[in-house]
Amino acid sequence: MNFINYTWSKNKWQIIISILLFGGLIFMSLNKVEWHQSIAWLESIAGFGTLIFACFLWFNTLWKSWEDNLPKRITVQYKYDGRPVMVSYESLLISESDARTWALQIGQQMSKCQRLNFDPFFDMVENGIKKMPVTEKPYKLYTFTYFLKTLPVPDHADDKAKEHFKWKLENGCIELRQEFSSDGSFQMIEGYNPGKSQSISTAL
Repeated sequence: MNFINYTWSKNKWQIIISILLFGGLIFMSLNKVEWHQSIAWLESIAGFGTLIFACFLWFNTLWKSWEDNLPKRITVQYKYDGRPVMVSYESLLISESDARTWALQIGQQMSKCQRLNFDPFFDMVENGIKKMPVTEKPYKLYTFTYFLKTLPVPDHADDKAKEHFKWKLENGCIELRQEFSSDGSFQMIEGYNPGKSQSISTAL
């Protein structure tokens, strides 16, 4: 994403409001003869525009600080042959800098395999701000994707258990989901989604 697209995506409404306000003031001044007989109208517009810009900067700073201090969660998916075969939904995340390591540890725990064979690139997407189902508390959600070259099997399982685990991945997806209690607490529950056409969802 280039600078212009990034700026527009992050400050779209501020830019639109600024253009409307400035455009409206200039339009009014050009249609009021008594306004532009003096340089005072330009000074008024410049002063008002400076105030608006300062307010936007202040608001953006506060919003960024609030967003950075929100709790963070991460949905981790391991894809093989173009589809997810292991997915952990919304695990706790300390910080964005820990996402890659934590995503790898989650995959190792789900597969009980310490040497996952994946491509040397990954994908991380920011899904925005969500709310917890029971408490309605906001948090930031990320989705991290690894692309497997081969299907993993548990390291210390017997041949029969390894073949069964591999069969499950070949024909479906192992999932780790949150199960919430009425008091807002939760535990992670492992399940299995049969079929090869499933896709993950980050919506609550």
